Amino acid sequence: MVIVLGITAPARFGAGDSTGAALYRAWCSQCHGVDGRGVPQRQTRLSTRPANLADCRLSTAETERGWIDVVREGGAAFGLSLDMPAFGDAATPEQIRAVVQYIRSLCGQRGWPPGELNFPRTFFAEKAYPENEVVVTTHGNEQEWLYERRFGPRFQIEASVRTIFDSLSQAFGGATAAVKYNVWYSNTLRSIASVGIEASPDWGRQDAWEVEPYVAFGTNPTGVFYVQGEFAASWEESQITGFPYALSLSREVGRFAPMVEIGGTIARLAGDESTLSIVPQLWFRLSRLGHVAGSVGVDFPMQEPRSPLLVAFLLWDYADAGLFRGW
Repeated sequence: MVIVLGITAPARFGAGDSTGAALYRAWCSQCHGVDGRGVPQRQTRLSTRPANLADCRLSTAETERGWIDVVREGGAAFGLSLDMPAFGDAATPEQIRAVVQYIRSLCGQRGWPPGELNFPRTFFAEKAYPENEVVVTTHGNEQEWLYERRFGPRFQIEASVRTIFDSLSQAFGGATAAVKYNVWYSNTLRSIASVGIEASPDWGRQDAWEVEPYVAFGTNPTGVFYVQGEFAASWEESQITGFPYALSLSREVGRFAPMVEIGGTIARLAGDESTLSIVPQLWFRLSRLGHVAGSVGVDFPMQEPRSPLLVAFLLWDYADAGLFRGW
């Protein structure tokens, strides 16, 4: 997220000028324009083009807390443009919050889930929030290379390739394509739910076509703990073979989010065995901007063989900033 809100720190305002709109006109409109769409760079003489604050992809994707931090501490504190000043003590916390709330209101379209519902990613459960991410995961000796692309407020497509390096002659494990749609969210309840479907052809080590419709959800009703989950049905060769599931509990503490997740599959066919794993893990932000993050944990299977497996992922939210920015 590259944000440039002005070129000079503001003077203090009195109580009569404390509305978000008035503060925006005084602090931000010189670079971003009265409507928030940005003044041409040649007019501002800034090194970075002022962000289009009326773009819903920008104004809704981050949390209010994140916006406040950038306004208060400045772009340099997050590896962003030096043109974005640190307002710091030149404005009260109430004034900064008011102007941030006004900026986020510049999105003129309805239906964009707010960034407060973009919870830390878990290992098994699909996120309910639509994202623009590149994710590389490892689960024991198996890897997945995942690309996600958001379209509009609620729709997302994704594609992934799996590799398994236990055999040089057959390292390609398979591929999956998926679509996801956010069907509901609530700011009041701090909750979000999406539906999707994944399809994996019989490529590589995938011995049969598999289709999995699923429901994913996340909720943060107390403002402290995140609960996320996914429930799916696995369909192969004209029949449902099982019901994959995942459920996690986490809490974000600064740049870290310790969590515990359970996941597995309830077998439907006679002769198949249900599975269950318990996965403690630690999610963490790597970049100051937060657009590069990772997680590491251990998968403890509850059935034989009970061999623990290392699980980890590295993600890049490429819509926020380039991979080498924001550090």
